[in-house]
Amino acid sequence: MNAVRRPRPAIVTFAAFLHFAIALAFASIPVIGLIYGADVQAAAEAEVARQGQDPTLLAANGLAFDEHGVAVWAPFAIAAAVALLGVLLLAGKRIGRVLACIALPLVLAGNALIMASNASAADKVQALFDASGDAAVRSLDAAALLDAAFAAYPDWLPVLEGVRFAIVLAGCVLGVLLLALLPARAYFRKP
Repeated sequence: MNAVRRPRPAIVTFAAFLHFAIALAFASIPVIGLIYGADVQAAAEAEVARQGQDPTLLAANGLAFDEHGVAVWAPFAIAAAVALLGVLLLAGKRIGRVLACIALPLVLAGNALIMASNASAADKVQALFDASGDAAVRSLDAAALLDAAFAAYPDWLPVLEGVRFAIVLAGCVLGVLLLALLPARAYFRKP
């Protein structure tokens, strides 16, 4: 006998769309990095030259300020996974609700770690420079280098970062709360 599917509650639909908003927010910064990466790298190299060192010093020591590798694929993978959870919620799949209630707090915690890491980037890069065996690298001013690199991004990037943070924070918290409400629990309950 075919079970009649109950209508999807509006809170489940809203929770699914929050997943799509979180996915877009997570993908936004690496997209900007891909678009402006060459300019950021050039600005960093120009700052190295301004500090009296060879601009190829960064590349020679494996230091890059353009987006590549894990800085690109990890946010895109997270965005794809979060969007897939939204699709599962819209499809009424019980596993989507279970996984969303696990994944959203993890995404929120990961986002907090990213923000904390970004806030201490200058100190971490300076420590990396100071620990280098290359005297030219040790002479670099990480804060000035990061300031020069950041200045190559568009002026509206801080606004985008703030919006991204707000969407991820509110979306994760609200998504879990909505999926914990009785109508969502009842909708995903086995008949």
